[in-house]
Amino acid sequence: MSVTLDLEELDQTVYEEVLARPELGLAELAARLGVEPDRVRDCLDRLFALRLVQASFETPGRFTVVDPVLGMQRLLDQQYEELVRRHRRAAGHQQALVRILAGAGSGGSPAEGVERLAGLDAVQRRLERLALEARSEVLTFMPGGPQSPAALEAAERNDALVLGRGVAIRTIGLDLVREDPGTLRYSRALLAGGGAFRTVAALPTRMVLVDRTHALVPIDPADSRQGALSLSAPGMIAPLVALFEREWGAAVPLGADPSEAVYVPTEQERSLLGLLAEGHTDESAAGQLHISARTARRIMASLIERLGARSRFEAGLRAARLGWV
Repeated sequence: MSVTLDLEELDQTVYEEVLARPELGLAELAARLGVEPDRVRDCLDRLFALRLVQASFETPGRFTVVDPVLGMQRLLDQQYEELVRRHRRAAGHQQALVRILAGAGSGGSPAEGVERLAGLDAVQRRLERLALEARSEVLTFMPGGPQSPAALEAAERNDALVLGRGVAIRTIGLDLVREDPGTLRYSRALLAGGGAFRTVAALPTRMVLVDRTHALVPIDPADSRQGALSLSAPGMIAPLVALFEREWGAAVPLGADPSEAVYVPTEQERSLLGLLAEGHTDESAAGQLHISARTARRIMASLIERLGARSRFEAGLRAARLGWV
């Protein structure tokens, strides 16, 4: 979380301390946490910048936190906006490269390592050939949301050929495909065959990389019907591999268990998340729900694990993003 939200562990601790004890000032916070006042001041500055903490209107020199649910949503909005900006920059760089390569290959003597494939049929024939020739791995960007039945059928057929020979497949799609039955079925088949599938909020453009030696990218990312460029020059392949690996590291795995993608928290789980987001302790939340504090902690631990979070704060962010709170 500290990487994606620009928050350090101490920032989270300060936030939680202000939430639990709004009567404390800077010096008191520092003394309670056992750290230098300047470090607490730096944390508060970051929290102020993120609009998670603000000065108290009632007591000068004291602080108050923004409503946790609202604060979580603000963080998610900022994170998403930065993610979209980053993807747009990456897409712009990749599309500029594609335009340069397309121009280089459009004259009488094609650029070395660049081949133009005109039309969808030519692209599909090349994909089938690459599927037969692949020896180590196939890396794919799958943008555009839900895929057509014909495209999914062709992809599944090629995947079976590749996986059958022990070649690794890693595919990145968009988050919204988790809600599309056809694409979700395809991704489950890929996982069942030994492949890997992850999703992100946005992708630069469609791309297929084979054995880190060949790549297919669209001639025009806005109109895939024009065909693709087949790239093989190492200087062209290396940045595309780096782009894929960067996106793969930030993508969210699609679990092998179908229930993961469609899990709906129980009313008790939603109520517990809501109470904790309002600032209740385990004990007070448990009292509201008429369960023991031990049961409340067990439920929360299960939710943290299911959400893949490393802390309650991060679990709250992910729960808000999923609409559980």
